Amino acid sequence: MKTKDITEKTGIDRETLRFFESKGLLPKLNRTESGFRVYPNNTVDRINFIQMAKGAGFTLNEIKELIDLQQSRGACRIGRDIVRIKKSEIAERIKSLKRMDRILTRFISACEENGAEGLKKPCHFSFDFYKENQ
Repeated sequence: MKTKDITEKTGIDRETLRFFESKGLLPKLNRTESGFRVYPNNTVDRINFIQMAKGAGFTLNEIKELIDLQQSRGACRIGRDIVRIKKSEIAERIKSLKRMDRILTRFISACEENGAEGLKKPCHFSFDFYKENQ
């Protein structure tokens, strides 16, 4: 497959494709006599996996680790452990986002406390507000 075929089928641009190559996420490529890259037939599947893994929160280094695990036919237990770690990290991020949401909700509620009149008053946010509302 040529670069154009890959970009059309995956929706990524040439720069992203070359970036993935530079990070070792795609296998070493063959080239035509005129120097054009020739991609293996499974490249579209590999790029789809990369995009899915990025969507799940994996870094490119972690994705490379998963690809290497698959290529070496490593034990599923190893892959599961990598995914469990990522799932735990995401759970922590969710807790943090919920905490942020509660703080923002309190700020909004404090502004709207006295209705339209309260919204006309000078902004009252301060560091003390945060301490009082933890």
